[in-house]
Amino acid sequence: MIESVKWYIDTWMKAMLRPVLFYQELPEGSWSEAPLRFVIATGWIMSFAITLSVFVMMYVPTGFELISGIKGRELIIVMPVLLLMGFVFFIMTILIVAAFVVAALLALLSAVAGVLNFLLILLGGSGNLNETMKAVFYSGGIFLVGVFTVLLAVLVKWHALSFNDWMTGESTLFYTAAIYIYGLWSIAGKKTHDVPRWKAFLAAIFPFLLMVVFNIVFAAKILPKFSRFIL
Repeated sequence: MIESVKWYIDTWMKAMLRPVLFYQELPEGSWSEAPLRFVIATGWIMSFAITLSVFVMMYVPTGFELISGIKGRELIIVMPVLLLMGFVFFIMTILIVAAFVVAALLALLSAVAGVLNFLLILLGGSGNLNETMKAVFYSGGIFLVGVFTVLLAVLVKWHALSFNDWMTGESTLFYTAAIYIYGLWSIAGKKTHDVPRWKAFLAAIFPFLLMVVFNIVFAAKILPKFSRFIL
């Protein structure tokens, strides 16, 4: 367990902070080995943050309402039951959330890898889908910035941050991460397909723009609806 955590942190630091060197020395093997484990681990970390936020915003207040007015010996008897229920709800929630988050990450990154590989080959690249998927899967580590968006929702619930400020923060974090991952995909394309820098940037622009369009629609149509759960 400890070795796995060290491996993830070390891999994340190299892929995110030293991408040129990392992609130049991309680990050997199939995308279904270490890169897949990296994406799954990223999804579980994100799922834990989401579950923790949901637990604090919804389950904890409900628990306090249930024990309001209960004192003394009755509270001592009730507390273990409530704690056990809270633990069960936490486990059930994280399993459900992780199933969606991990599946969404795998679907997104696989689609990006397929599109990027196709475009790079059209532009004269000499790589293959396996190497492209490996590189793109490791780039998914940047999605951990979404953890901050989820945790900041707790501040909105506690009225320490307005919902509009939270939405602004979400957009700021998204576009910062989007620009960064565009750079990662460009570096990955150049290193895995041995193409000039401009061709790598050109190939990466298409999935980048699709992601931006998705966020524009998401922020306009879906994100405001979160207010009923957060406020």
